[in-house]
Amino acid sequence: MVLFEEWGRTEWFLLLVNAIAVYIVVRFLRAKIHHKLHEVEARQAHERLMRKRARNEESNASDQDDAS
Repeated sequence: MVLFEEWGRTEWFLLLVNAIAVYIVVRFLRAKIHHKLHEVEARQAHERLMRKRARNEESNASDQDDAS
């Protein structure tokens, strides 16, 4: 490992700064993806609820038509 033996303080400092930057970016992206997944799941749950209500209203309307 001759490469690391030749590094000075500047190179080690830059490596540390870059590692911290990568960590921050990864954490940010994970949080953003996690938030987006929750948003999509909430939207899908809402759409399922609306379809279920529409089906129930249709069946209630057809039951009332049959009773008339």
